[in-house]
Amino acid sequence: MPSGIHSAVKRDVPPVISSDAQAARDVDAVAKPAATQPVLPVPDDTPGSTARWWVGVGVAGVFSLPFAWLLSFAAALPFFIGLFFFMLFGLLIGAAAYRVAAPRRPYPSLQLVIGTTLLVALVWGVSIVKESRDFPGDVADRAVRRTRNLGDQSVAQFRGEIADDLRRFLAERYPPGGVSGYVRWVLTSGELKRGDLTSLNRGISVPAAQTRIWWAIRVVLSIALLGLGIGSQTLTMSRSREPGARMTGNAAASRM
Repeated sequence: MPSGIHSAVKRDVPPVISSDAQAARDVDAVAKPAATQPVLPVPDDTPGSTARWWVGVGVAGVFSLPFAWLLSFAAALPFFIGLFFFMLFGLLIGAAAYRVAAPRRPYPSLQLVIGTTLLVALVWGVSIVKESRDFPGDVADRAVRRTRNLGDQSVAQFRGEIADDLRRFLAERYPPGGVSGYVRWVLTSGELKRGDLTSLNRGISVPAAQTRIWWAIRVVLSIALLGLGIGSQTLTMSRSREPGARMTGNAAASRM
């Protein structure tokens, strides 16, 4: 056969692989697993023990007391400006509960709703108690600023007399006075007319935020915003933590 044809035939014939070499290649293929994507664990949304949640509620309740005291002043700001602070402080209080309770989530939704409601009631309750207790003194301060002649009384004596007179007025007209008397007075009257206070021979105006319909609107909005702020942090703990964020580092390392 000519040498040219012989060389062409040799190029077209595939190389012969021995059975031993083929077996070795098969063993290598089996021993070396193919690169696969890491499988992320499925989050477990089964609610567990609620002990850590109630610890978080307790911590947030203690943390909320200074904010509740401040909200008693913010509530009376004109043009409902103080409502902003109900939302802001609610976010901070909810964040405190979340910080403590989040590591053991998820929690039953009902328990989260109950705990959040208790926090809202605590903060708003302390705020309204402080507001009602300060009300006689606030009215007395307004009377002092609008009275030119105090006679032979000092400012402190005049102020104290008006504050005591207002407390007596609430206790007699809206028994038993105190917080409930203050709330009943706001919702049914919201005015201090001439003759209501025996220590004054005239009526005295009160801020619009403490008069009937405006007070009711302010209360509804303040509770709603406070609940929104706290609940936006606490109610998310009905779901477990997504594993994707925690597994990112491990997934990246497995690909290397």
